[in-house]
Amino acid sequence: MPRKSSGSSPPPTVGVLGLGYMGLASAAAFARRGVQVTGYDVVADRRETVRSGSSPFHEEGLGELVASETASGRLRVVDSIGEVVASSEILFLCLPTPPLPNGRIDLGPIEKGARDLGAAIAHADGFRLVVVKSTVVPGTAERVLAPILRSSAGKGPEELGVASNPEFLAEGTMVADALHPDRIVVGVEDTRSAKLLQALYAVFDSPLVVVTPAGAEMTKYAANSFLAMKISFANEISRFSERVGVDVDDVVRGFGSDPRIGERFLRAGPGFGGSCFSKDVRAFVRSARDQGVRLRLAEQIVGANDDQTLHAATLVRDQLPPGAGATVALLGLSFKEGTDDLRESRALPIAQELARHGVRVRAHDPAALAGFRRWLAAEPASVQSVVTAVDTVEEALRGADAAVLQVPWPEYLAWPSSWTRRMRRPVLVDLRRAFPQARAASQKLRLVRLGDGRTIHAPETPSPQRRPVARSRRGGARRVG
Repeated sequence: MPRKSSGSSPPPTVGVLGLGYMGLASAAAFARRGVQVTGYDVVADRRETVRSGSSPFHEEGLGELVASETASGRLRVVDSIGEVVASSEILFLCLPTPPLPNGRIDLGPIEKGARDLGAAIAHADGFRLVVVKSTVVPGTAERVLAPILRSSAGKGPEELGVASNPEFLAEGTMVADALHPDRIVVGVEDTRSAKLLQALYAVFDSPLVVVTPAGAEMTKYAANSFLAMKISFANEISRFSERVGVDVDDVVRGFGSDPRIGERFLRAGPGFGGSCFSKDVRAFVRSARDQGVRLRLAEQIVGANDDQTLHAATLVRDQLPPGAGATVALLGLSFKEGTDDLRESRALPIAQELARHGVRVRAHDPAALAGFRRWLAAEPASVQSVVTAVDTVEEALRGADAAVLQVPWPEYLAWPSSWTRRMRRPVLVDLRRAFPQARAASQKLRLVRLGDGRTIHAPETPSPQRRPVARSRRGGARRVG
């Protein structure tokens, strides 16, 4: 049962503007904790989907959570911002801040949302607290959004509070992260706003860190940049491990067991993806430069990530037979398991790089296939001519010279022997080191693992479609069997 804020008083009511991945997960988690939540999104189809008790996104457990909380009446979706304001004491802005080519974030969507929200608050009585949950650079809530909100509402700080409350949700585990946050960071500028947020978050059994709005915004960027840096360090160690013939996972266990370091986010792979890390690192670096500060470590992160993705594609190409016309089955297209999100997925540049070298790619994913087809439709003809999205794993593997495990979905790890027989060459390049080595041996697969130098130059397994050739005593070739 949720913990009450004080005595028998119910928690403050909440409005959520923006029902994307983060907004919807946050809204549903508040509702599960006993908070009355009203949600709104500018996309009418999304409103209808959530109102009907479904999730518009593939995210583990989110559909079930939305269904239960809409059925309970604690999560309600309305068709106007005014309705949200009328029923909510605390209003969360969960709007996108997409990247710009210069590294800065585009504040256009959230500025418009603030203007529209302020206009609705103008007609409301009583104090309202607007909380910026979107990821914005330090100083945005106080210096950019607060003036817009108060000007549009015609209200001062005594009637309209503005705070920052960044999210720390990871796609694939959003529901667990939203229901059981390891910490909650709020940035406030006045006592009344601080007490409201403390009352709201008392329903969670999580540490509450109270700082200034700019401090909360800085915390979000520092956390994501540090995590991206850990991943990039592990990826660079994985390339070194390949060269000297060791397994990067053994190395990580060795130095990650140091409690000052820890093993989390040291899992080497083809590079990080998702909607946050690349965008946030670039914005963090650019924001610091705008203030005359060089974040030299952070400046190297995105380039190191791109290097790792190129290395992953090269590793795949190195396993293909010489000459043109090789075929690769690309298994897993989202940026990680548990989600259908393709934003910054490493599958996309890997497919592009393989296509650039004339490799035919058949791509499959159990959740992200529709999104991949939309991405592919916008690619140049040179990519579309050799990259195709297929509906089944069997079709992806038919006549393939290698398979690439880009996302370790459970169905891929189950790998029946019939899949091996569909391939021209039984080679599986595991970019996540998730495929069981014993299963690879039992299914007669040559397993090549990124970051594991012991497997890179292992002997090739004979093709399941070709009988071995032996030499006769007179030097001629003859079939065996």
